[in-house]
Amino acid sequence: MENKKELLTEILKRVQKNYVRVVELERLTKEMGTALSRNDQESAQLLVKMRQEEMDQISENKQEIRMLLMTLDTAERDRLKGWLEGRSGEEPDSFETKKIAELSSQLTQVLNRTISIDQVINKKLAGKDSYYQS
Repeated sequence: MENKKELLTEILKRVQKNYVRVVELERLTKEMGTALSRNDQESAQLLVKMRQEEMDQISENKQEIRMLLMTLDTAERDRLKGWLEGRSGEEPDSFETKKIAELSSQLTQVLNRTISIDQVINKKLAGKDSYYQS
């Protein structure tokens, strides 16, 4: 994959896949909370399994992105990582990098909402033994 545009397109595809998966993870987390509030353990267990499958796919996509990033020179890799992590002060310089930055920002927002929902569920279930207790 010598062409930088092709590489950026491949990274963008994986960021898009992760965005879709994180949105699904949020939906499953909400459904799990609903199932638990109904005391429906069977549905909750199924949803936990489905959530884990989504998380595994997200991890796989992130690994693929890391591998693609390794083909870039250090400066370009650092710039792209900045956009992926939402910490770059630089303006994206192409359609692909702009979309990567936008989707990464949206992905972070959805992930933060999902974590908030998960915290509420976990604290209700585990009380003082919650993973999220400080």
